[in-house]
Amino acid sequence: MPADSEMERKICDFLRRNGKSIALVIAKEIGPDKRTVNKHLYNLERSNQVFKTDNKPPVWDLTENKTEIKQTLKPEQKSQTTRDTTEEKDVEDLLMRSGGLKAHQIATDLGQSRQTINKQLYSMEEKGKVKRDSKSKMWTLNDEWSDDSFSQESSSSCPSDHGLESISGLQNFKVITMLGEGGFGCVYKVKHIYDRKIYAVKRVILTRKADSEVMTLARLDHPNIVRYITCWTDSDDWTSNQERNQVSNTSSDVVTFDREGCEERDDDDEDDEDEDDVTSGMESLSVTESASAAAEASGNNRTDSSRTYLFIQMEFCEGGTLTDWIKARNQMEKQRSIVEIHKIFYEIITGVEYIHAEKLIHRDLKPDNILFGADGKVKIGDFGLVAAQTDQNGDPIERSNRGTPTYMSPEQKNKKNYDEKTDIFPLGLVWFEMLWKISTGSERVKLWPDLKGQRFPEGFSDSYQTESKFITKMLSHSPEHRPHAKDIKEKLEKFFSLDQNLLSQKTI
Repeated sequence: MPADSEMERKICDFLRRNGKSIALVIAKEIGPDKRTVNKHLYNLERSNQVFKTDNKPPVWDLTENKTEIKQTLKPEQKSQTTRDTTEEKDVEDLLMRSGGLKAHQIATDLGQSRQTINKQLYSMEEKGKVKRDSKSKMWTLNDEWSDDSFSQESSSSCPSDHGLESISGLQNFKVITMLGEGGFGCVYKVKHIYDRKIYAVKRVILTRKADSEVMTLARLDHPNIVRYITCWTDSDDWTSNQERNQVSNTSSDVVTFDREGCEERDDDDEDDEDEDDVTSGMESLSVTESASAAAEASGNNRTDSSRTYLFIQMEFCEGGTLTDWIKARNQMEKQRSIVEIHKIFYEIITGVEYIHAEKLIHRDLKPDNILFGADGKVKIGDFGLVAAQTDQNGDPIERSNRGTPTYMSPEQKNKKNYDEKTDIFPLGLVWFEMLWKISTGSERVKLWPDLKGQRFPEGFSDSYQTESKFITKMLSHSPEHRPHAKDIKEKLEKFFSLDQNLLSQKTI
């Protein structure tokens, strides 16, 4: 039996024995990496042997099990459900296979009218599933919704759980678990073998973007910002273990103390105008140069297929993320204390005020990137999309629309010359989420477009009169009508009596 057929038979057997599952779990059980499993799952889906849900990540099951679900529906429900889910699923699959198409091409391939496809695409765009390039008019799957295994950067940089003990570059750490992965690379919870402390280490392909993130973290020093420790480089394919160890140890020492130039640029770098001005006028970390120098000194060369990775060591925030906090709150019968909510949001806005005072824009503020330390203190993290507010001459910078669509401001989504006020828009959404209980994902999908349009659910403005006025201004479509972070912080102190004794108390 051919290897591909044998692998697909194993996947089907697994689903038959265990029921629905995600790709990562299947990969752990039957052996190959998640990327390989995903490739076979999509092959099986095309032959109508399996199907997937709209969850993120997708949940897979055998098609034969789908008929059992359909039998519980009334005929009219079955028709409506099939029509609604099939159209969106077909668009996703087509964009996944093609890499991107124009609306009329999607309509032709799916045998639908242009009007129907446009309606579907804009609905999916509002959910953050797809995005449209304004110049080429091409529609593509958004990184946030596309399966991680199809991201070139992610798949090439994140080993499966089976390989955590042997990750090149982490020889001085015991890897406890993977905290997360995506287009950015992967983050590990690790324990240093010498100082025995717990840290978070982010592993990304070495590019100018990654270099920019390191320099930003090294520059920022604030109690509400995730603390940077050090960084180093390593490769996934060296010709000798001696060389790997020499470069890893050398680059770690040099990066910590020596600040020269880091100019290696990956061929995949695009839209770097925003990052260029983060690094201008600043000292660069000598990540790439130190790695190259050590390799030359060893007398060995990397193979052509090797890839250099940047490791960023940071403090580990054991209190979890704001996403975890919100999910836990949504499952509670009793609302969290309004004082606790105000205190957490005050710390968030304090951190953002500091970022803006440093003439930077975060550009990806969302609950996933807001963490809690062991003491309950708020920590803003993930500076992978950080950008300067202006260029060296103080002029506006041509922007890209990178970020998380669900939380992106209108001007950021439209690639306008936005400034730090673009960070205020997602903070308005975050504050609302902290205040208002959203019970289900479908409720959130229905609520979100109204919220972005400054329309609150019934009862919100009555329950939170002062907060709703703040949030309305923060969600203004015109950036000039949004308040600065400093103004929001001062008004929080004034309206909610946030004294220093209260602010020093633990929140979680």
